[in-house]
Amino acid sequence: MHGSLELDNAFWQFSLSIYGQVDVAEECLALQEAIGIDVNLLLFCAWLGTQGVILSRDDIAASVETIEAWSENVVRPLRGVRQRMKGLYRNEFADLRERVKALELEAEQVEQAILFAHAKKIHGAGAGADRRKAIGQNVDQYLKTVSVPASAPRLIAAVESTIS
Repeated sequence: MHGSLELDNAFWQFSLSIYGQVDVAEECLALQEAIGIDVNLLLFCAWLGTQGVILSRDDIAASVETIEAWSENVVRPLRGVRQRMKGLYRNEFADLRERVKALELEAEQVEQAILFAHAKKIHGAGAGADRRKAIGQNVDQYLKTVSVPASAPRLIAAVESTIS
């Protein structure tokens, strides 16, 4: 499966443009830190909303399952190593930490490619739905999968601003 992944895909390009908007990265990372969401899944839900696809709880569960092994065994360990390096010999190993950060980003890109491939299997409850409505619904539906109430208004606003 991984040999045929398309790394530079529409979802990856969407994520790069949205994540770089004011306060979006901070909001996503705060949600990741506070309640353990997967930022790639959050972005995936928003991206599918821009396609007019409304995700069901089962669609989201299947998406989580699709990336779970990769995220748990590759992305999160790299993130943990990078974060632990931050406080250790800060200056002496800055170059190594930057290389670990680059590997983490590459692993995130693979995770997004896995999700992009998975998107072809999702038909969603309302394909062709109002895109603004779908964005908010998908993001909220994903955030409901965690036990703590949460929202991502900056992400939703940034994504909605891309729709004409």
